[in-house]
Amino acid sequence: MQAGKRNKHITLQSLTEAITDEGEVTETAATVAKVWASIEPLSSREAWFAQQSQATTSHKITILYRPGVTTRHQATWGGRTFRFDSVVNLDEANRELMITATEVTA
Repeated sequence: MQAGKRNKHITLQSLTEAITDEGEVTETAATVAKVWASIEPLSSREAWFAQQSQATTSHKITILYRPGVTTRHQATWGGRTFRFDSVVNLDEANRELMITATEVTA
């Protein structure tokens, strides 16, 4: 991919689970790095749950290769959050990662 297509400066975050004093499991995000990425929408669908409409949109995010990036990561950009569904090392060449992600909506 050409460098000019990676035109969004995203924040890469790792996700960890912690148990509160009350015994509840909470998830926290810690910033790992800020990297340049391309973000392209792939698909969108809307479903009804408990009489409320919930839309989900999947995206393809491409970044330069970075070891250790897994589905226990997410990215933020422009007030939006993208949870990683899969991470693929393109051609196993350690040059680029192609990530499929679902945008988190409140």
